Amino acid sequence: MSDADLVRLRALRQDAAMKRHEAVRQRERMVAGQQQLLIDTEIRTTRQALLRGARRRGGSSAAVLFDSEFLTVADPTSLTQAVVAAALTVADSCDLQLLDPHDNSLRITAHHGFTPAFLRFFAHVGPTTPSACGRALSTGRPALVEDVAHSPIFTGRPTLEAMMDVGTRAVASYPLHATDGTVLGVLSLHHRRPHPPRDDCVLVARGAALALTQLSSPFSAAGAHETTRRRAVLPRRGDVADPA
Repeated sequence: MSDADLVRLRALRQDAAMKRHEAVRQRERMVAGQQQLLIDTEIRTTRQALLRGARRRGGSSAAVLFDSEFLTVADPTSLTQAVVAAALTVADSCDLQLLDPHDNSLRITAHHGFTPAFLRFFAHVGPTTPSACGRALSTGRPALVEDVAHSPIFTGRPTLEAMMDVGTRAVASYPLHATDGTVLGVLSLHHRRPHPPRDDCVLVARGAALALTQLSSPFSAAGAHETTRRRAVLPRRGDVADPA
């Protein structure tokens, strides 16, 4: 066998060894992926079972937000879905916004009952935005609007038309605080008819604040660590904003 033949043989052997190694790695990745899929499925099943159990124990959707077993294992999607479900027991539609600490604006994280146009209009809300959620962000207190058509927050502003277009006639926006007073987000409860806020809206806001502390910030790792380590400061019964 010539030297050239030996060189080609070594090259073929090396190539075969690399292909075998890659085949082993692919198999390991496939097995790991299948195992992770089974783990994820089991976790989802466990979360769903805990959610059902929490609802049975509490007797209402709002009670789930205070259930320690559920809060311990719930992921962000489960938590925000639980907040929305609880909010819809006291409102016709709702939206949960988280605060982006980079520009001090609220971003809609979960919602129900709104059109795409409404969601685009309120995609970013700052403390000066003429809205109930903007007022709650700027004051750190609930903004309770019994009739948006006659509220100085909305009168003569484009936000009034956006609210009326989706059928909102009353809205209550609750800031959700950390123990240091920082606003972590805002929960807004929308109603189709003008009326004062119900007492049970405060209970839902309390639960939402508790659930929000379990979420990791979607904007920064530092924010995620800070958010998850804080305990909630819950809205107090009778805590109201400046007259709307």
